[in-house]
Amino acid sequence: MRERKRVIRERKFVIESVSDFIADTCGRRVKSREDILSALEELRARSAIVPTHVYTDASGQLGELTIEKVMEAVREASDAAVGEIVEKVNRKVSKMEMEDDLARQLEERLNRNAPPSLDVEVIELLQFTKNFWGIKVRVGANTYLFDFEGTLDELAETLLKLRREQEEDIVACPFCGARYVRAFVMEYLKECSCGARIVYETAKDAATGYSPELEELWREGCSALGIPLPENRERLRIDGFFENVKYVGKGTTGWRMWFVKKPWRRRLKAS
Repeated sequence: MRERKRVIRERKFVIESVSDFIADTCGRRVKSREDILSALEELRARSAIVPTHVYTDASGQLGELTIEKVMEAVREASDAAVGEIVEKVNRKVSKMEMEDDLARQLEERLNRNAPPSLDVEVIELLQFTKNFWGIKVRVGANTYLFDFEGTLDELAETLLKLRREQEEDIVACPFCGARYVRAFVMEYLKECSCGARIVYETAKDAATGYSPELEELWREGCSALGIPLPENRERLRIDGFFENVKYVGKGTTGWRMWFVKKPWRRRLKAS
C-alpha cells in the first residue's frame, strides 16, 4: 500500500513538473503528445540558451529539469498521463494570459494622466487567489516586488499612492535653488539649468554601501586637485571633503544623489 502511494505521488509530481515547464517555457496551448514535442523542439531550435527548471522532487531532493528530460518524459508517458499534462498546460497558459491582460489593464489605468518620468510598468502580476496577488512593478524611479491582499482596485490605489509619494519627492539644486521631481531627474536630467552636474547611484556594494558613481567622483575630484585619494574614503562624506559637491539625499529611492559644480575645491577642514 505504501509503495503504491509512493508511485502515485511520484507520478503526480512528474506530471505537475513537466506541465509547469511546458507552460512556462513554451507559453502556448497544446493539443496532443505530438503537439507538445513539436513545441519543445521549436523552443530548443530557436533558443540560444535552453531553459532549465530547478525543482524539489517528491522525496525532498533538489533536481534539474531540462528540455531533454521533459521530452523524454512526454514520449514515455501513457496516453492518460499525456491527457493530464495537456489539461494542466492549457489551464496554466489560460491563467497566464488572464494575468497578462489584467496587468495591461492595470498599467493603462495607472498611466492615465501620469506626469513625465512617473509612468508605471507592471513587470509581472500573479493572482494566487481571488483577492491575493503577487506583483513586480516599476513606479517612476523605483521597482517594487511584493504580495498584496485585496481587490485589484485596492492594488491600483496602493500603486497610485506610491506614485504620489514620488510626485512629492522634490529635490532642490543647492547651487541655484531650482526644484525638480527626483524621479524626473533620474530619468531625464544630467545637469541643472545652472550647469551643476547631477550624479546619482545606480549600483552599490551590499556590504559597504559604496558605489561606482561615488568612487568616480572621488577620483575626478582628487585628480583635478592633484591630491592622493584618501585611503579611508569609504568612510568619509564626499560633500564634507569637497566644497563643490552637495548631497541631496535619497528621497523615496534607495540611491544617493549629489549636485557637483566645477571648479573642484577642497574644504579647508574636511568632515
